[in-house]
Amino acid sequence: MGKRQSNVAQIHANIGKPKQAKQLMSTRRKKRALMISGVIAVVTFCLGFQLYGAKANLNQVNGQIHYEKINLKKQKTKAAELKQKNKLLKNEDYVKDLAHTKYGYSQKGETNYHLSSSK
Repeated sequence: MGKRQSNVAQIHANIGKPKQAKQLMSTRRKKRALMISGVIAVVTFCLGFQLYGAKANLNQVNGQIHYEKINLKKQKTKAAELKQKNKLLKNEDYVKDLAHTKYGYSQKGETNYHLSSSK
């Protein structure tokens, strides 16, 4: 009887071949693994660089927020002082006293004396 052909396909082409072919495949696998590792390293580096940039940007924005909160607090304090002054300026007695002490105004019949202290 003659040789019969097998209907089963070989899974791996190097099965049953000498060791040189297996060594060649091993070298190919090493190169492929090295290439894959290189691609993974480049992708990791790029993502790490983007992450570092995003973190730096976040820190800058947080610094600006902190500065603006301090500025807002100062502005609120100033607004409260101005509201208080506005409220006082609506009082007639306060305005008269302010004009008399700060600006030297006097009513009819009053005489202002300014005493200077000398040392």
